Amino acid sequence: MSVKTAQYTRRPLAAVLRPAARRCSQGALVALMSLMIAGDATAQSSDAASGAAVRTEVSLDGEIYSVRASAQLVADQRVVWETLTDYERLREFIPGVTRARVLARAGNQLSIEQVGVFSVWFIDLPVRVRLAVQHLPYTMVLARMEASPLDAGEPTLRSFSGRYTLSAIRLAQRAGVRLDYDAQFELTRPLPVVIGPLFGVAAVRSTMRAQFEAMLREIERRQALLVAAEHAE
Repeated sequence: MSVKTAQYTRRPLAAVLRPAARRCSQGALVALMSLMIAGDATAQSSDAASGAAVRTEVSLDGEIYSVRASAQLVADQRVVWETLTDYERLREFIPGVTRARVLARAGNQLSIEQVGVFSVWFIDLPVRVRLAVQHLPYTMVLARMEASPLDAGEPTLRSFSGRYTLSAIRLAQRAGVRLDYDAQFELTRPLPVVIGPLFGVAAVRSTMRAQFEAMLREIERRQALLVAAEHAE
């Protein structure tokens, strides 16, 4: 996520919202955002665009956001693992990621740089983060934020830690995987006042759900390719 500073960037939707904000009171804008939250809640309950049933929860404690997402997939555990850890190709299937690369690797300890944009409705937060990642093959990926390089400018995130957990399950008499994602992060600067804590949680939930579902779709795509190849033998 290659922009180096934490300043907010307006997306094209802002050009629509600004004139409306001039004509409406702040209360009217809040009502509009409440409708957006209602739409987000409906989308959340209708599962992902993939075939997996998805649950995504976000909470805010002080300035720290906590994220929990989970899904059950009919997929080989190795396929799930290889998709999660395919860092160099994340930009091809995860929205908001423009670059990800492995800077160093020592066994199951990696240093990864990820660059892109964290989009919260009509606001883009540029992100450039360096992560210390630990692999527990086929069962867990642990990540925490490392110190930013000196040339990175003001970071968007003050802190970040995350974990993917893979658990073998049975789904409809077939082997499957339960995939759980847990993360905690704090923004260097709070979201604008007009968004506020309630709207911020809904916006972060929408963004995190979109990224998680994109990962699931890529897992399912790779699983389908594997099954097709096996049937062709």
